[in-house]
Amino acid sequence: MSRSDRTGATGATGSRRTRPNPTVDRLFVYGTLRQGQTARAVVMPHVDRWEPATTPGRIYAFPMGYPGLVDGDGVVVGELCVLTELAAALALLDAFEGADFVRMLRQVTCADGRVETAWVYQLADPTTADRYGEHIPDGDWVAFWRRALGSGS
Repeated sequence: MSRSDRTGATGATGSRRTRPNPTVDRLFVYGTLRQGQTARAVVMPHVDRWEPATTPGRIYAFPMGYPGLVDGDGVVVGELCVLTELAAALALLDAFEGADFVRMLRQVTCADGRVETAWVYQLADPTTADRYGEHIPDGDWVAFWRRALGSGS
């Protein structure tokens, strides 16, 4: 599914495909955009603040060095950020994430228990997760990557 093909359908774990909503200025990141990761600099100019958060779903590591999120019964660990210059930030992020991901609204739980609605990039084709990815049972891609580097693989 392309980003322009958002249907308004609701997923089983709180995700919702929607038309762009200019009032939602939150973004949940779970992979290379997280603190200390390779692509963090891409989004930094457009972020006011960050905080630890989680969202329902399942996360997979791909051999190309990035993760992908799909609906599921697990918990995905990441960060919630507040975006500035929303239109520019979302255009940049859409281009960065590319056609393999779709931007969707999801419920995100902050470390203090607050629940926020945020944009999240999920795999456009969830079947690629099982075909090409490795499921990360604890939902934390950064911890998974550190373990992989520590084991020499």
